[in-house]
Amino acid sequence: MSQSRRLRRANGMKTPAVRKAVNSDTPLNALYALIPESRRKALDRFLRLFRKSTDDLYKALEKERK
Repeated sequence: MSQSRRLRRANGMKTPAVRKAVNSDTPLNALYALIPESRRKALDRFLRLFRKSTDDLYKALEKERK
């Protein structure tokens, strides 16, 4: 089993959950909710690679909720 697949399974991001999140009315918020608290720092580092801040992410999440 590949490393990424193993991590997805360990983190609860199984295919049905991801598919349901993507097809929801607020996919960004639904996908964000699937990320466990223990992996949020990794997400912050990932955002910085694209010169985005966590504030940008939270603004996008809030905008989608409206």
